[in-house]
Amino acid sequence: MLDQAWCPGAVRHGATDYLEAIISRTDVYRSVRVEIFRAIDDCGSTRVIDLCSGGGGPWLSPAWRAALGVHTVVLTDKFPSQVLCARLQGDSSVSCLDEPVDAANVPQVLCGFRTMFSSFHHFPDRIAREVLKDAVRRGEGFAMAEVTSRTPRALATIVAISAFVWLLTPFMRPFRWSRILLTYLLPLIPLVVLWDGVVSCFRTRTPAELLELCSGFPQYEWEAGYGRGGWLAPVYLIGRPLGLANPSS
Repeated sequence: MLDQAWCPGAVRHGATDYLEAIISRTDVYRSVRVEIFRAIDDCGSTRVIDLCSGGGGPWLSPAWRAALGVHTVVLTDKFPSQVLCARLQGDSSVSCLDEPVDAANVPQVLCGFRTMFSSFHHFPDRIAREVLKDAVRRGEGFAMAEVTSRTPRALATIVAISAFVWLLTPFMRPFRWSRILLTYLLPLIPLVVLWDGVVSCFRTRTPAELLELCSGFPQYEWEAGYGRGGWLAPVYLIGRPLGLANPSS
């Protein structure tokens, strides 16, 4: 629902703001952080282009910021959040592009290792292959990760996380009246978060399905699996161009 053009902007950004807040506070992607940064270094990249960023994802969390080092991150989205872009103005490590970016046709000026969090399942196979094809065509490393999966544990966790919208909203910054109204007076944001989370669990691909999706790109080395440690095990896919000088893998 969040990726549909008809979804009201206030609802979309309210939901993505909440998802960013819960991801930052719980660091749900910590079990794949090492693998992703290793791939970034293997590819010799100092800049990361994050696609379908929504409210910012893990890149705004203290743990991921601390791991950045010399790397910089550019957050992009098909429906960019003006509030997020304003919030990041002057930030030297994480910036936000305020123009729409198509993940399957990234502008030439956006060079760097590509990442996607909690969003790859939104694409049907045909478009997902186009997303991968665009990264391969440009010779950019690629990594995606999602905390949703077709498991009872993931489904139960997503339902529980959705209930925290009512508790966390008053503490989210920057403060927005639309977020308050659409959470407590007309609870569209909690309903969208719940619906989108449940649907996402059923749409998220398994590691085997992700590798099958990459079978048409033999010029890359692909690895897929589940992160280890913690309550949730995010599913991930990482792609590196073959022939790298010092691949860690």
